[in-house]
This record gives sequence, C-alpha cells and structure tokens, in this order.
Amino acid sequence: MDLLIVESGAKSKTIQKYLGKGWIVAACNGHVQDLPTSRDTKDGKKAMWACKPDTLPNPPWEWTENSERTITRLITKAKEKSVSNVYIATDPDREGEFIAWRLEEIFREQGFNSIIRVTFNEITKNAVKAAIDAGG
Repeated sequence: MDLLIVESGAKSKTIQKYLGKGWIVAACNGHVQDLPTSRDTKDGKKAMWACKPDTLPNPPWEWTENSERTITRLITKAKEKSVSNVYIATDPDREGEFIAWRLEEIFREQGFNSIIRVTFNEITKNAVKAAIDAGG
C-alpha cells in the first residue's frame, strides 16, 4: 500500500480514482506547520532563534488550524495499512515546497523512511502516473 498526499480534497478524490486500490490518496489541506505566530507563548514572542556559527537555527513549529488532527489521522491510517511509500505531491511552487518539506520531516519522525517528492502540473491520469513513475 502506498500513500499520496496532495494539498486539496478535490484533487485527492480525483487522483484516488486514477490510482485505485493499493493507494491511499489524502489531502493535507495546505500548510500543516508554521513558525509560531501566537504572542501568548514563549516561542511566539521570539523574533529569532538562537543558533551557533555554522549551524542553522532549529525553531519550534506550531500546527496550523486543524492540521494536527488531519496529519495524526493520516499517520494512523498509514501505519494501520502498512504503507511502504509516502509520495508527497504538493503544488510545485514555493508554498508547496514548504508544505512538502514539513510533511517529510513529520513523516520521517514517525518512522516512514521511503518518502518521495513528486510534482505534476495537471490532474490527468497520464500526468499523475508519469510523475509517480519518475519519482519512484
């Protein structure tokens, strides 16, 4: 069983029809995590995060609205179905790349090792299958 994550629910339903059984196609519904924005938390009050020379900062991440529940359900389902490969097919733009990066980090922390980034510019059966074939 393989998992394909896209940004929108409408895309996931269409792509699920193309890929059929053996696939879980689900939507993350956009951004899943972001830098803290709440001024009510200690981390949210910081404009910068301490770092050492030659080391990137490791800022805390906040879940966006409803995303923690969405991703938790997705991870639970993936584990129950013994997902082998996680394909991340967020939009091929700057926002999509950020979402894909956060998803990869989250899924790796949960023990998923085969994570593949795929992109396509149209939601057609041929484009989706070609992207998966090229990515995998």
